[in-house]
Amino acid sequence: MPATYRITLEVRSRLATPLAADTLWGHLAWGMRWSRGEAALEQWLASYGSGEPPLALSDPMPSGFFPRPVLPPQALPERRPSDADHDARKKIDKAAWIAHEDWAACRASLSTATLFAALSRGQAAKRVPLAVAEGTVTHAGVNRFTGGTAQEGGGLLFASDEVFHAVRTARYDVWAQTTMDAGSLQELFDVGLSGGYGRDGATGAGDVRVVAVERADLPAVDAPNAGVVLGPALPRPVDPAAGFFHVGVRAGRLGGDFAAGATPSGSTERQKRGVCCLLRGSVLLAAPPPPLVGGLVERVHEDPAIRHYAIGLLLPCRLDASVAQEVGS
Repeated sequence: MPATYRITLEVRSRLATPLAADTLWGHLAWGMRWSRGEAALEQWLASYGSGEPPLALSDPMPSGFFPRPVLPPQALPERRPSDADHDARKKIDKAAWIAHEDWAACRASLSTATLFAALSRGQAAKRVPLAVAEGTVTHAGVNRFTGGTAQEGGGLLFASDEVFHAVRTARYDVWAQTTMDAGSLQELFDVGLSGGYGRDGATGAGDVRVVAVERADLPAVDAPNAGVVLGPALPRPVDPAAGFFHVGVRAGRLGGDFAAGATPSGSTERQKRGVCCLLRGSVLLAAPPPPLVGGLVERVHEDPAIRHYAIGLLLPCRLDASVAQEVGS
């Protein structure tokens, strides 16, 4: 039987690639290849198509927080709110995360109103996620032949989008459902992240370390009738299909040895085809909800061996009857 773990990651540098379950899983797949060999990786990938997946991940989330669930917008008040109330509401409407304590207060009767009240209490208690700054950084590329910044064909500068944290070390939770034991899971994360996370590892970006792997279940609720998706997922025909969604396109690039060399079929194409997914925070109706939805996606690259990870863990909850009825209408 699979077990659930909470893996605590510590980010010790800037990030040039946003933290996401599918990118992280790609690093772990390469970790499997480098630590155990090609045959072990192929067997691991094949097991995703035969029953329980050997490893399903959530997006990395600020420690102590879950993604804010997607629900219908709250009705406007009958009378015009004061400027202070309007500003407070705008701030809460922009909240992307909900603290574990506040989730516990609304998960058994989840509605727009109870969610708004829980987020308001969280703000009053100053329970806020990590402060991050996202921006474009301009670089001067050095010509290794001349020692200057002038590039062949002209041009001096290039830009990259990066994420910086307000603290020296920022911690994130990854929830994992797996048939692996804690020691094997720790080893896989250590190897997979040993070269850095995402792009620009050679220049110091993506220094992500594992600081804890502990057995921990996602919080339960009596008689759940829905689940909050915890990472990008492409539901299968057998998965729940009704709910409230965030939708986006995930279009990854090849990593590991394939970032510079050819794939097994000889392809040098680095870009995967886009995959339209439900994003974290989407709410799926099912009574009870399954522990996860989605699977590995094939035919995302001209090399048929390349797959894309699109499995989302579900955080169980109980929607208020009025919200569940709105889906049907």
